[in-house]
Amino acid sequence: ADIHAAQPVRMLESVSRSRHADIQTAIEDAARRHGAVGVQVAVVENGALCDTFSYGWATRNETPMTAEHKMRVASISKMAVGLSAMLLREEGSVDLDADIGTYWGCTVRNPRYPEIPITLRTLLTHTSSLSILKDSSQSYGSVKQRIQGSGFDPRKPGDMASWEYNNDGFALLGMTLELAANRELDGILQDRLFRWMSIDGAFASGDIRRRDLLVTLYRDDGSVSWTTDAQKNLHLSGGPGAQGAYFAGGLTISAADVGKLVSRLAADGRYEGVQLLSEESVTQMENRRLVSDGMYQAVPLRYRDHIYGRDGLYYHTGSAYGVFNCISYDPDTGDGVVALTTGADGVRDENDIYAVCGEIAAYIYNII
Repeated sequence: ADIHAAQPVRMLESVSRSRHADIQTAIEDAARRHGAVGVQVAVVENGALCDTFSYGWATRNETPMTAEHKMRVASISKMAVGLSAMLLREEGSVDLDADIGTYWGCTVRNPRYPEIPITLRTLLTHTSSLSILKDSSQSYGSVKQRIQGSGFDPRKPGDMASWEYNNDGFALLGMTLELAANRELDGILQDRLFRWMSIDGAFASGDIRRRDLLVTLYRDDGSVSWTTDAQKNLHLSGGPGAQGAYFAGGLTISAADVGKLVSRLAADGRYEGVQLLSEESVTQMENRRLVSDGMYQAVPLRYRDHIYGRDGLYYHTGSAYGVFNCISYDPDTGDGVVALTTGADGVRDENDIYAVCGEIAAYIYNII
């Protein structure tokens, strides 16, 4: 059998399955309230992907949405970069606390704190102090020039008081991981996770296998942000470390397949009895420190106490080009919810999470 071929989701007996119709209605209600064109949802129970849902259109008035369609997940891509870092750490290719200059072959320091190294962990936790530059080039030459020069803000690296959400940092992170391993992140994920779980996803949408399943991306005013034809032309090229443009938010994948990744974290790295990711790696990713207002930064997930009817959830949001997404899971029960949307209004709830996703997650967590 071709393990790379798209496989149907293996549904398990579960509460979400038994309440499928109720959950579907709640998803449709939330989607309509927030004007979503299309929605995908996946539900994890006790560390296993158990059910999937869809609503609306993959391409309006042309192709109905399914849970297998491929959507850009925006900053949820950072979870995949974090998984890559942990896989390379397990192999001994990287040290999360080593100076990244080791991998770039140059000195990398914030000139205001020359004694403090910039590490993979500071990049994973948004505490690297790397300057955020709008529309900056993410090519190897441009990034290397930045990290050797004055491309840092006056904040202290590694200090949570210096926390600032940083897409540029994740471009640098992905490139650093590729240079350290001399492999592309897509290949690392494919070899270690994706092929074992029949996942079809890539950091550039044109690099997925089922490009016929790409979703048209819509803005909240209903206009088209990205056509499927335009997405088919997006590719990573140039070899390991050549570019970082897609690592902060380019991952294109289905809700069902994101659910499989979330289930690995919720199940402490196990998949159908096989330890695909070590428990220590999951512990590393779940290590959290308080940022502010009840929000904790993990590696690279976030965490909040007392949210959506649970004692606490790890989560990550993502928004770009008209998508508003959120993944979350309960580390105590192994339950999780993936909600991917396009065309919704992007209104945030009291947890600073997109309300369309939060309402869906809250309903599901209270059922399962």
